[in-house]
Amino acid sequence: MTPIFLPHTSLDAISVLEDALPTVVMGIDRLRALRDRAIAEGAHVLLLAWPSLDWVVLAVEVPPGVLIKNAQQLIPNLLANPVALEHMRSESRKGQHLSWLSLTRPTH
Repeated sequence: MTPIFLPHTSLDAISVLEDALPTVVMGIDRLRALRDRAIAEGAHVLLLAWPSLDWVVLAVEVPPGVLIKNAQQLIPNLLANPVALEHMRSESRKGQHLSWLSLTRPTH
């Protein structure tokens, strides 16, 4: 099952729900903190959501010398690794909603 890839700024658009419940506010604040920490550490961040409502904040570290202007550029690489996507989905079902992925260049 292929996830939907959303920009990390989608977390900022959720503010409409913040008046609903205090737990919603806390959850969104935690997600934003995770996202901000990942970005501060140099990762590119995407949100992944599956139709089954499983979701992950994905922090992707790229190899040195690789220039990424937009995390959306990483989607083809992520789709090429269905095992990693399924692992993230499985972990999200266990409550692990932050995944770190390091992309590497193949050595020949």
